[in-house]
Amino acid sequence: MGWITETILRRYGIAGSIVEERELDGGNVNRTYRVSVRDGAHLTKYLVQKLNPEAVRQPRVMLRNMVVVTDHLLRKGIRTAKLYPVGVSGERFLEIRRHGHTAAEYWRVEEYLEAVTVSAEDPAVLSAMAHAFGQFDAALSDLPPKRLRGAERGFHDTYTRYRQLWNAAAEDVCGRTAEVSCELMLLKELEAEACEVSLRYAAGEYPIRVVHNDTKFNNVLFTSEEPPYGAVVIDFDTVMEGMIAYDFADSVRSTAKITGGSKDEPDVRIDADKFRIIAQGYLSETDKMLTPDEIAAMAPCTLAVTAELAARYLTDYLEGDRYFKIEEPLQNLRKAKLNLSFAMNIRKRMEELRSIIAEIAGTEINESGK
Repeated sequence: MGWITETILRRYGIAGSIVEERELDGGNVNRTYRVSVRDGAHLTKYLVQKLNPEAVRQPRVMLRNMVVVTDHLLRKGIRTAKLYPVGVSGERFLEIRRHGHTAAEYWRVEEYLEAVTVSAEDPAVLSAMAHAFGQFDAALSDLPPKRLRGAERGFHDTYTRYRQLWNAAAEDVCGRTAEVSCELMLLKELEAEACEVSLRYAAGEYPIRVVHNDTKFNNVLFTSEEPPYGAVVIDFDTVMEGMIAYDFADSVRSTAKITGGSKDEPDVRIDADKFRIIAQGYLSETDKMLTPDEIAAMAPCTLAVTAELAARYLTDYLEGDRYFKIEEPLQNLRKAKLNLSFAMNIRKRMEELRSIIAEIAGTEINESGK
């Protein structure tokens, strides 16, 4: 990565000497680096990210949409990382072609926010995360979806993600379908319930909103070890039109679980206490903007997003691990199994989860979630 000095930072007009480059853990898709630059007496840290072309099919569109979202939040006084402009052009992403490479690379440089390490096991931290995601979604409620032009639609389209899985299983390009027959059978068992919400969204039963779409715990940065922890929502790659209940649900999926068993045979259960904390925090920021149908969809979306991610990991495994970064050959399969185990447990506990949402929101929700 030493060539960042001349090729990336210099194009951004950033002067000085690099004193440290470190790849950051936690991201599943793109390569992200913290780069420390000394210019005279000043030491500045930058976040430098290279997009994964397998994951980002419209990089210029996605990056320009990130600028729209970032500027919208900053105008409202909501803290987020600023995107640096590229020299005199003012563009806030960089497209380069390296010698010997046919495909363009897309990079961005943004403000590096210093973070502290906190635990998702701390109820106060979970509450801060939920408030941050709720505040983020509420702040975007007046951003017209048409401002985000040409972006991929339906990131959380569970029905389409299932179709991609069945196609991958049928094509079997890596000869792996037979070994995951059990996982495919369980995902088939969940399909109707998991896809119901996304099919209803496609049919126009829920409002179209601008949402984050990737509200995992790692996408909140905490700047203080003390409450309220200075929670800042980050990583706007997936911000686009979508159904808002998935944002609540994905934060639950990433944190409100009790994990047992082994890597190859996981046993994952929903933690109802954590579910309640997240629901309280999220609804406290969004309840005035959500429709009754959106509130009713919050618990079912928890099942949908978890089954969807199991399907996505399994699809990537069947296709040769092209989308998600892996550290070992069975990583995608193991993550699929973990999320599948969690989805099966959520399904068993759905009535309880619906009741928690109804209690917090002060509503009555029937069995269909309508």
